[in-house]
Parts: sequence; C-alpha cells; structure tokens
Amino acid sequence: MTLVALPEGFRITYDVIDERLLGSIKILPFTRVAEGNDVEGILVSDHVSGFSKREYDHGIFLESYLTPIDLPVDVVSLPVTPGDGFGAELIGVINAIHQGHKPSLLNLQRGSQRIFSTLVTGLEECVLWTDDNFKIIESTDSVTHVFGLSHDQIIGLTFSEAIRSDKDELHEMLTKRAAVGVSEKIDVEGIRPEGAKSYYKVGTRKVSKKRYQLNILDVTSQKESDKRFIQLSNYDPVTGLANRGLLFEFLNHAMMRSRRSEMQVALLLLDIDHFKHDSDITELHVSDEILQRASERISQLLNDQAMLARWGGDELAIVLEDIDRPETASRVAQKIITVFENPFIIEGKDYFASTSIGIAVYPDADSSVNGLIQAAGTAMYDARKEKGLNSYRFYLAELQKEADERALVEQHLRRALDSNEFEVYYQPKVSLKEERVIGFEALLRWQHPEWATVSPGVFIPIAEECGLINQIGDWVLTDACKRMAQWSRENKQLADCSIAVNISAKQLADPKFASRVTTILEEAGLAASRLELELTESSVMEDPEECIRLLQKIHDLGVKISIDDFGTGYSSLSYLRKLPMDCVKIDRSFVIEIGSEQSAESIIHAILVLSSELGVSNVAEGIETYEQLAFFEGSHCDVIQGYYFSKPISASEVEIMFSQPKPALHSHFESLSLGRY
Repeated sequence: MTLVALPEGFRITYDVIDERLLGSIKILPFTRVAEGNDVEGILVSDHVSGFSKREYDHGIFLESYLTPIDLPVDVVSLPVTPGDGFGAELIGVINAIHQGHKPSLLNLQRGSQRIFSTLVTGLEECVLWTDDNFKIIESTDSVTHVFGLSHDQIIGLTFSEAIRSDKDELHEMLTKRAAVGVSEKIDVEGIRPEGAKSYYKVGTRKVSKKRYQLNILDVTSQKESDKRFIQLSNYDPVTGLANRGLLFEFLNHAMMRSRRSEMQVALLLLDIDHFKHDSDITELHVSDEILQRASERISQLLNDQAMLARWGGDELAIVLEDIDRPETASRVAQKIITVFENPFIIEGKDYFASTSIGIAVYPDADSSVNGLIQAAGTAMYDARKEKGLNSYRFYLAELQKEADERALVEQHLRRALDSNEFEVYYQPKVSLKEERVIGFEALLRWQHPEWATVSPGVFIPIAEECGLINQIGDWVLTDACKRMAQWSRENKQLADCSIAVNISAKQLADPKFASRVTTILEEAGLAASRLELELTESSVMEDPEECIRLLQKIHDLGVKISIDDFGTGYSSLSYLRKLPMDCVKIDRSFVIEIGSEQSAESIIHAILVLSSELGVSNVAEGIETYEQLAFFEGSHCDVIQGYYFSKPISASEVEIMFSQPKPALHSHFESLSLGRY
C-alpha cells in the first residue's frame, strides 16, 4: 500500500500489484509520495478492502470533498493503465471535480458514455465546501443562481453570512447533524442581497476532520407557491381576512380550549347594512374598498386573541376567546358600531354604512360549532330588522322560533305565485277639493290556503331577503296596470284615475327595471302619466344620490314618483329638492296623533307647506276619524286616503262601487267597515 499526496481537497488510494503502474501515478505533476506528517490532514485513507469487494484489484479510488454530487464507486474507481494516458485522464477527472463540471463527472471511464439516472436529481443542487467553522472554501457554478452572489464573492464568507442568517444557531445545527450522519435536509431561511427572503433545504456531511460539504437546494419558488395556495385556501382575496373555512376551524379549537379553561367564547356575525344595495349600484372596486375599509377599522378594535373573518358577501364574523362574561362581547359590539358613524371616503365621495350584529355566546347559546353559528345568524337577523340603525342583539331561544317561522314562510312564498295565491287590493284616494276618487293605491294580499290572509309586513321583507321581490313586484305592477287600463275603458268615472304601486329599493336598483316598466305599460295599454310609483323615504335615503339617478330614469318615462311615509326618513333638504318627485305622502304615524299631540300637527302643517312650496302634491294617509278629516279640510292638503272612506277592497268590489252613475262618496264609504290597516 502506497500513499500519494494530491492538491488540498483530494485524496487517492491505490492498490498496485504491478510495480510498473506505480510509475504512471508518480509521474503526475501534482503528486508525490507522502512522507511523515504529510499523511495526516492530506485526506489519505485505506480503501484496500473496498477494492477487493468490488473486484478492482488493479485500480485507484479517487475521493474529494469538492465533489458536487455523491458519485457511485464505479465512477470514481478508475482502472490504472501504463503510460501517459492514465495520468491525463486522472488530471481531467480532478479538474472536472474542482470546477464542478457535472457532465464530465458522468462520463469518467475512458471510452464510456455512461449516464447514471441516480444522479439526475442531484444536479439541481448547489454544493459548498467549508472548513470546520463553515467558512466557504469552494463552490459549484450554481452558487450565483442560488445565493445571488458570484463565486468570488461567496468564497471566504461563512455559510450564515452568505444567506444572512443567525450564525450560532445555524452552524450548531449543521454540526450536530453532520456528527450523527443524518442525511435528511433541514429547512433554512435566508435573505438574498436584494433583500428578498429565500428558503433552502440544506444537507451536510463531514468529509474530513476539518471539512464539511453542504448540499443546498433552493426551494424559494416552491415555498412561495405553497404560501399562495395557503392564502387562496384560507383567506379572502378582497379583504385579506380569514375566510369561512379558517374561521370555522378557529372557532372549533376556541370552543375546545374553552372547555378546559371554563371561559366563554363569543361569536359575532356582522351584516354591513345597505352594502348589498351599494354593491348593486356602485362600481365593484368601490364596493370592495368599502368592505376593506370597514375590516381595517374593526380589526383595530380587537386584541390578538380575537379572529376577524369574512363570512361571505357583506357579512363579517368575529370570534372572541377567553371572555368571562357576555358583557365583553356587547362592549366590542358597541365599539364596532361607533366605527360606522364616520363615512368611508372613496374617490372624493362619502359612503355611509351601518351594521347589524348578532351575538351568540358559547356554551349558553349552543354547545356545537354549527349551532353557535346558527344562533349568531338568528340574532343578526333580529338586529337587522331595525333597518338603517346600528344595533346588536344577543341570541335568545325565541329568536330561533322566529327564524324557523321565516324559513317556513319563504318556502310557501316561493310557490305562492304559481298557485295564484296573490291578489291585488285597491284603496281609493280622494280629492278633498273635488270630493271624488282620483286614483287608487294597489296593495298586495296573500291569501294562503291554510294561514288565511298573510300580512304584507310579514312576507314582503322575506321576499326582499330571499330574492323574490322583483318577481312578485313585477306581477303586482302588471296586474294593477292592466286593471286600471280596463277600468278606464269601461267606466267614465275612472277614465282619468291613476294607480299607485309600491316598489322597493331592490326593485329600483335592478338595471332592467325601467325597461320592464315600459314594457308593462305598453302591454297594458296604460299611459305612463297614469302610473305612480311609491318609494319610502327611508329607502331613498339609503343612498340618495344613486336613488335620484335611478328615479330620474323612471320619471323621464312620464311615470309619476311619490315619496311614501314622508317625515320619518330623516331626509336631507338638499337631497329632497333634487328628487324627481310629484307627490309626498304624510305618514300615518303623524295623522293618528291629531288632536292629542301638538307637535305632530305642527309637523303635518310643515309638510303641507313644504310640498306646496316645492310644487308637488300631497296625500294624507291613514284617515280613520271625522276629527282627522276635519283637520285637513281647508288646509293645503290635496288628497286623503284611509278607512274613513274605504278600506282596501278587491277589484270586484271596486267595480261594484262604481257601477252606479254617481256613487255618494261619504255615505257609501262610511257604510264599509272601519278599522286599522
């Protein structure tokens, strides 16, 4: 056995029986026979036993910690032949290793074009060779791609300096893994020269007493892809908040932790009121911006233990963990309500919104995740009934009963149209000056086969919520217009009467509503001036500027516009003067206080004067007594409507009423039953 010293970083062990071959090795320009202390540290080892097992009786075994890949034994075990050819080949091998030239390393045996599939996965790695302090001695060419540093820049740096990581912790970890011979790569995070984060998988092995080899794979792209996937899977793309799935998981864990800590968990579901309406009538990016701004305001109110998520549509959800009493949740709800007091300023415009909050507390409301969510949703619906007002509600058992009843009404409502259960009733509108009927208000009635008559106050809000209002509204509009056109043709007393139909803000916001009104009028044969659409003042004030624009489109058709429940919607006078309206209807809540509340009478007088100054007509609705009628006689009131003259009656009753040549107004109307409606 003879030892030969090579350049630092290489070692060669050979077993030569034929002494003539020894000369072929000794004549290499970089070799010498190792002497004395040269052996230690020159990386010389005995592989004689390995040769015999692999049947390399006459050959050498070349190793180097500079090898960029782990080469199989049959690649680096070269048969030794006499002459200069072997020396040249050995020099080529050493140069290929030194320069990290991987293709050359796959074709090391003379005359062979061997491709080793076992090496393919390793070719994407970068390899560093370091001293025992992880100071980089050499690297492969891929170092520039992996680290963003050139070969010259990285030489002399420690590995931690190259990736800008914590030196002590990283080097200690690598040393331990190399010591125990663990082949599995570890995850290491670094920073590239331009400041971007980078992620690596690093394997380490000790190739000599004072040398390490690091095999490094850049997995930054994979990590970023994983992060994007996680982001898309668990977070809302508009707000960046956790989505429903992640919140469900968080809530489940919070409830489990609560069982151990004996603390409570509160779930708050928030509906941003009027947001659906906004998203129907504003540009999408503005609606998204409103939701983002609202989320930012709310998140600033929450501590680190709370989770804010987008529940869906215009709804957000909050989980409050480790609360000791329900009042904690109510305080949070009150703070949230205050953030909606100021407008959202977007592109120079003010957008107002309010919120309805439902609160369910675990374990009082329910002991399951789904049950708690349902309880919070029920409470939110109850809060939402105070439309236009910021409010919150806790879940109560009776609220669930109401929710079940609403679901049943919706189920029956969906088949009511097909089953011909709807009927339009008509309430006369009487001119005080002419003492005659000048029009009717069309009022929808639902004649349920089992429940008898269902109040509009019950089913109209449900129809709006479940998306049936447009379909039902079109049916009412069509029936009323056809009926009015028929009466005009068949009865001279009704020839110039108009028909008033109530519409909701959701109907008005439909982009096709104006065209449908035109079609309905044409098919019915009714002049546009004979149709009056009534919209409540509160619905107008949800978004006055947009409502003015939409109402103007309807008004341009020749259709009259009436503002219902006037005096209850907190109208701004600046908006009021811009509304394309033809009539205001004094709300019944003021009329019923005539004779008992001076303030109500003052408001009525103010509305009458205001309508006169604005050049629009007025209607006093809810007239039930002679005292109320007498209050309006001699005033600026144009039209009255109420049970004192007639309750809402069916179409056939209208035809009977006007079958006489000249029906007596007071005596005939008074003979009908009086009462509230």
